[in-house]
Amino acid sequence: MTAPSHLELEGVHNFRALGPYHLAGGGHIRPGLVYRSGALELMTGADLALLTGDIRIHTILDLRHPDELTMTGRGHGLMDLVHACSIFPEELRQEDLIAELNGLYGTGPTPGRYLHYLEMGGDRFARAFEVFGNAAAYPVLVHCTAGKDRTGVLLAMLMEILGASDDDIAAEYGLSDASIDRLMAYLRSNGRVLEGTDDEIRARLSTPPERMSGFVTMMREKHGGAEPYLRSQGVSAETIANVRELLTERG
Repeated sequence: MTAPSHLELEGVHNFRALGPYHLAGGGHIRPGLVYRSGALELMTGADLALLTGDIRIHTILDLRHPDELTMTGRGHGLMDLVHACSIFPEELRQEDLIAELNGLYGTGPTPGRYLHYLEMGGDRFARAFEVFGNAAAYPVLVHCTAGKDRTGVLLAMLMEILGASDDDIAAEYGLSDASIDRLMAYLRSNGRVLEGTDDEIRARLSTPPERMSGFVTMMREKHGGAEPYLRSQGVSAETIANVRELLTERG
């Protein structure tokens, strides 16, 4: 399957295809199978037509906490495709989880904060990779609210397992910078009050590539890499092999 040439959506921020990045073992990430975005609630009819027609999304991995869904107060036209996979434990309030992270790492994203996601959501990352290992699930769209933090960590792990270079993993994360203004508009549409000037808000929401590089380095230092981490969470060697086979295009 080849990704369509035009990917911009009217009502969905930070939408793009993953790849095709070159891989260390040869080949590249197979195009047209994995997409990423921010929240989908503002998708237009044209967006829905693109996602169901040209792209043919089959599975949506929604990494958000249930409290975030409650705050939006609305669904979208592809709810029947959603596989709920909150990275943060559903039994705890989102507010309390964020307060815990802020107490440990400050209010902005850091490599250490991203590493802590692995401690909070091991079984959820494992569930996501079970989806990636299932040929019938594709094409897959992964999203959270912004499409950069939880989504960024999950797809960085996917890219590392496939053999993408550290530079490409970091650069892929950095692409989310282009959608910050649309993210701010989405947050405000849901009643979020963003503190500070627009420039200060943009700085907080930015995605410098070195942040993701730092996370990947810390993940390897603590867990040996994405594959050993996922194996420790119950993901089988067969599933990892399936992910590589499905998402690697040779030649």
